[in-house]
This record gives sequence, structure tokens and C-alpha cells, in this order.
Amino acid sequence: MEKKAPPRFRKQILIPAEHGSWSWLFVPYLAGVGVAGAYSLAEFLVLAAGLSVFLMRQPGMVWSRARAGRGRRSDGPIAARLLATLSLIAALSLAGLLLLGASDILWLAIPAVIIIALYLAAAASRQTSVRILWMELVGAAGLALMAPAVMIAAHGRITPAAWSLFFLMGWQNVLSVFYVRQRIADTRQREGNRAQSLAGHLVGITAVCAAAAWGYIPWLAALPFFGFLLRAVWTYQKPRPIPAIKKFGFTEVGVQLISGFIIVLSYQL
Repeated sequence: MEKKAPPRFRKQILIPAEHGSWSWLFVPYLAGVGVAGAYSLAEFLVLAAGLSVFLMRQPGMVWSRARAGRGRRSDGPIAARLLATLSLIAALSLAGLLLLGASDILWLAIPAVIIIALYLAAAASRQTSVRILWMELVGAAGLALMAPAVMIAAHGRITPAAWSLFFLMGWQNVLSVFYVRQRIADTRQREGNRAQSLAGHLVGITAVCAAAAWGYIPWLAALPFFGFLLRAVWTYQKPRPIPAIKKFGFTEVGVQLISGFIIVLSYQL
């Protein structure tokens, strides 16, 4: 009997397991487009570069596991080819942005390097729960770089509004991590860390309100964060298991989109 050839591709090698993380990428991107008020080839190249980098994580993990003998050996070459292809797309997109005059996008390398350093520090942590939490928080904040990247691509230079939008979208992504993790812990009948989640939301609303008081962001942009705090208080009171995971995921994406729309509106008024 002829031996069946191993599959050349499985979506699990490319698509991240955390489906909710897509909103942490696309909502900041859409918010950046909305605040910039324009769309061109440069903004599309930002999407191509950001999406490529975002998709590198899964094949990177698959490749490292295959090399360490903790995954399918046949997945290793597939993951390596995907990594090479995604790296090429990201590099070509960045080259295109530089040719179009968006050289200020290199300023984003500063927060990107800080985020990568924090991510690596979290990965090296011996405490599994802390490692996973911090890796998610740092990754979510990193995806918010899509917002200033789009604004730089639109205007050809970095502006205070680009940094302030990154600040807002970064906090929105981070608070989403806290909330989703707590709801999942409740669903799996684990205690989680309610005080930690609530504290994170309190720090977030304090930081956003302080930025608004100092004139760095519009006051209207702080409105969604009061809503985030209210639901954090709601989950702090007692366990709130998720009745339907898929519905919960779509609801969270909807909340992120509405919040992003309010933030964009605050910059337009």
C-alpha cells in the first residue's frame, strides 16, 4: 500500500490560536485610518507589513517546537517557508514605505524594541502564569503600533496625535487582555486574579484621564475606558462564566470596534 505523503499545509501552522487577537491588530489599524482621514498605497503597505509580522508568531512557534522535537517534524519545513515568505513581504512593504517618504515610521522601532525586550523577559520567566499574562499584555500593546504606523504613512511624518493614539489603543488592547482572561478563568472554574484585573483597569483609567487632563488626548477618548472599568468591576464581584464562547468573541470584537469609533470621533471633533 502506497504511503500517504504528509500534508504540505495546515492552517494551524499559520493562523494564531488566539482568535481574539485579530481585533488587537485591526482595530488600531482602522482607528489610525480614521484619525488620519485618508487612504493610499502607503496605508495598505502598513497593513501588509503589520499583518505579515503578526502572522510570523505561529509558524515561528511551530518551527521551534519541531526543531526541539515537541511537534510534528513534517511541520518544520512548512513553517520555515512561511516565515521566509512573511519576512519577505514585511521587508518589501517597509522598503515601499521608505520609498514613499514615510521614513518616520522607523521611529516606531523604539517602542517596538522595548516591547520585544519585555516579551523576551516574560518568556524567560519561570512563573508560567506570569509569563503567559505578560506575554499577552506585551503582545497586545505591540499590535497597537498599527495606529501610529498608519498615521505616519498618511502624513509622511510622525505627529503628537500618532503617539497619543498609540497610547489609547495600547491601553485598550491591554485592558481587553485582562477582561478576556478573567472571563475565561471563570468559565473554566478557576479563580484567576480578580484584584489584578481590577487594578489593571484602575491604572488604565487613571493614565487615560491624566493624559486628557494634560491635553494630550481629547476627553471624549476617555469615555470607553469608563465602560471598561465598569465591566471590570462587574467581573470582580463574582465569577462570570461565558455562556457561549463564539458569541463572546464576536461581542468583544464589537466592543473594541465601538470604542475605536468613539476614539476616532474624539479626534475629529
